[in-house]
Amino acid sequence: MRIVVAMDSFKGSLSSVEANQAVCRALEGHEVTAIPIADGGEGFLDAWLAAHADGTIIEESVMCLDGTRRVARFGFEPSTKHAVIEVAETTGLTLLSHVDPWRYSSVGVGHQIVQALERGAKSITIGLGGSGTMDGGKGLLEALGVRFLDVNGSVLSTIPHQLDEVASIDWSGLHPRAREVVWRMASDVQNPLIGKSGAAYVFGPQKGLVVDAVRRYDRILDHYANRFEMDSRALPGAGAAGGIGFALLQLGATYVSGIEEVIRWSKLEEQLEKADWLITGEGKFDTQSFEGKAPYGLARLAHTYGVPTLVFTGQSDYTAHMESGIIAIFPIVSRIMTLEEAIWEAAPLLTNAVQRVRHLMEKAPRQ
Repeated sequence: MRIVVAMDSFKGSLSSVEANQAVCRALEGHEVTAIPIADGGEGFLDAWLAAHADGTIIEESVMCLDGTRRVARFGFEPSTKHAVIEVAETTGLTLLSHVDPWRYSSVGVGHQIVQALERGAKSITIGLGGSGTMDGGKGLLEALGVRFLDVNGSVLSTIPHQLDEVASIDWSGLHPRAREVVWRMASDVQNPLIGKSGAAYVFGPQKGLVVDAVRRYDRILDHYANRFEMDSRALPGAGAAGGIGFALLQLGATYVSGIEEVIRWSKLEEQLEKADWLITGEGKFDTQSFEGKAPYGLARLAHTYGVPTLVFTGQSDYTAHMESGIIAIFPIVSRIMTLEEAIWEAAPLLTNAVQRVRHLMEKAPRQ
């Protein structure tokens, strides 16, 4: 069989590359093409590197979302002066032992942007996803030289972000090249910054925002957004990555679909044209998966070529989604276990799940 394996990451457990490897171990003897995949979050940088032979990794020390420093990666292509930054590298939820949306900052993303600009970047693509911040991109802009002032004209801190105290914004110190580069933000969501479908309501709880505080935080984000001359609150992607999308839109960024970017880079369509199966998956396959997440986007593409899709996931209430070509969805957990055990054993669980299904795949008629 000719099988394309394109697994998204299992957050906090397996990267896209590791998940692909786990699946491939169960498919020995078949013609398998493994493609790292991401929709803007974890694995976005690795997917870009896999598709760009002359892409290099830049590793530099930056301030992380909680104020600690760490060495983080971004990609740079010398021939085109194009930089690729993955938000999860510096502001990812997986970097945290506990969550605190009232405190954490996106400043590390800004540090990486400055590092790219200093290398002469002419265009920058930023993958939005998996962030643990809710600062509206304030930290990112601060790293680029923007100052946020309170009612007394004093400069506000970066950590905690103090969004509710922003009275005015001083753009005079903005990095001189920030307005010259071509900005692109890649994401799997098109949520606005505020409102019932905005950052606080939709993504706040998973970042530690208690239910009773969601409405208040939404008002704070609205107050913060009112301090900007350009109103980009309702634009697609403004609410992505805790509002980092909003900040990038202020710099002139264009929104693009993360999974469509990766499909274009990887030339996945060429592989699907001759494939018998597509195997994909992610840590949790739920209603949000049908709103731009990688497995759903891949399945729809495979369906156009008549290629059936199998989804392997840590958790799902769905069994199939025939309209998109997903003929079966398989949770990989095979026995009662704790969440910690499932995370720790994710790779062998995934391999075993694919092995169980492999025999059915081999008996299925070829397309």
